[in-house]
Amino acid sequence: MQEDLKDLVLGFRKHTGKTQSEIAHELEVPMDIETALELGTYKQPTEHLKGKIADLTSEFDQNDLVHIGRGYRLMDELGPDFKYFIRGLVQERGFDPEELNSLPEEEFYRIIGSVNLDEFDVVMIGRKA
Repeated sequence: MQEDLKDLVLGFRKHTGKTQSEIAHELEVPMDIETALELGTYKQPTEHLKGKIADLTSEFDQNDLVHIGRGYRLMDELGPDFKYFIRGLVQERGFDPEELNSLPEEEFYRIIGSVNLDEFDVVMIGRKA
């Protein structure tokens, strides 16, 4: 759960189009706590805070939110290598790159975030493609 918490919070924010400030307000925490939650650097959230996050995100599919958050995080972490990640997915999973790129933004990131492969291995495969 702890590892997914950062992706859940980020995915919820991206899905709802809210700002970090708005999420912090809804969770009744300072902005730096919300930021730390998204970064995964807030290592010991209280049960009370976890409950607030669960309540806030309860009307949505938790797995979808986690995948959306992970997809955005992958793009940010990989930076310019993200294009090789996409190429690697085409090689490894047979994704159609045109179909993938034509998806609505959120669906694109949900699919990217749901891939259960090591992103650096996928980047290396993409570099060779």
